[in-house]
Amino acid sequence: MSLIGMNHISDRAKRLHEGSLVIDIHNHMMFEYAIHEALGTPEIFDTCYAPALRAGGINVIATSVGGNSPCVCNLTDDLVHGSLEQIDMLRRAEAESTSFVICHTAQEIRMACSEGKIAVILAFEGARAAQGLEQEQSLVMLRTFYRLGLRTICIVGGGRTRFADGMGEARADAGLTTFGREFIQEMNRLGMLVDLTHMTDRSFMDSIEASQRPVVVSHVGVQAVCPNPNNLSDERIRAIGRNGGVIGMEMVKTEILWDYEQYHKPITWEHVIRHIDHIAGLIGIEHVGLGLDFDHFGKIDNIHRAMCPAPGTIEGFYTGIPKENHMLDEPNDLQELSLITEYMLRHGYSDYEVKSILGGNMMRLLEETIW
Repeated sequence: MSLIGMNHISDRAKRLHEGSLVIDIHNHMMFEYAIHEALGTPEIFDTCYAPALRAGGINVIATSVGGNSPCVCNLTDDLVHGSLEQIDMLRRAEAESTSFVICHTAQEIRMACSEGKIAVILAFEGARAAQGLEQEQSLVMLRTFYRLGLRTICIVGGGRTRFADGMGEARADAGLTTFGREFIQEMNRLGMLVDLTHMTDRSFMDSIEASQRPVVVSHVGVQAVCPNPNNLSDERIRAIGRNGGVIGMEMVKTEILWDYEQYHKPITWEHVIRHIDHIAGLIGIEHVGLGLDFDHFGKIDNIHRAMCPAPGTIEGFYTGIPKENHMLDEPNDLQELSLITEYMLRHGYSDYEVKSILGGNMMRLLEETIW
């Protein structure tokens, strides 16, 4: 499989990409942003991230500002404090920035885009930072983070929390707890997007049942194409279809091509399209969006996984120390994102289908969940 290259994008693809609303529902710029903050880099978002996002045509990002692991909480074991630090970083930047605005509602997202600004949604990857006191099933932390602007939460990461089990605990075959059910229902009531990435089968199905609103699986592939246990089974995909939710396609090779290290050809968005085709065949293309999970930043280069909290572990599970950039070979950077439009047009998707995948489907979901 050969690479297309940025110089070979058709005029049709350029026009379509530029004219589309492009939403990345799982962004990881805060891995590196916090390092810039520590180094005293001025106007971090405007100078370090806005140019790449604009070059890639990205209008909306949901960026992780905290959650279950030190790697998403400013590399501190105090997950609450680390999350607050990162929210504070963005709030201070927003007050002086001309390029982005933190959005709390779908209407604010639409307004930001109409004004030419990048709409930023605050997200958690894992809800452990919102658990509160161990001996209490209190929703105080959830409501507090909501007031600070948090609008979407991936309920679990790899491990077990007081809400549910992640894939690292699949052997236990446990589901959503009573506290987890209350947590999801309160998210529905407040107007927050529930993210079911990383869940065990029972936790996933229990969460679908608990949520009264459509959900997202923000960054994932499908098991029928790539048998990574983190990916979605056909049963889960059909459940998302019945729920009215959206599945975010990512750029990480591990969920796109099984044993990718042994594949000696470029791994590109054409491989991702195989996942999209499978989902579309089961529940329709209206349930597909983007959740790129991009983490190949200059000051990070995947080392977050080697720093959290001990070399090669996330939430206590050994995941290995990355030896290379595990993003797709094409696109390999956010500023190359117009390539995915070219890939999808060459594959035969219509302009409407491409626009829907780029952001139309995800915007519909946000309008139904965040108000």
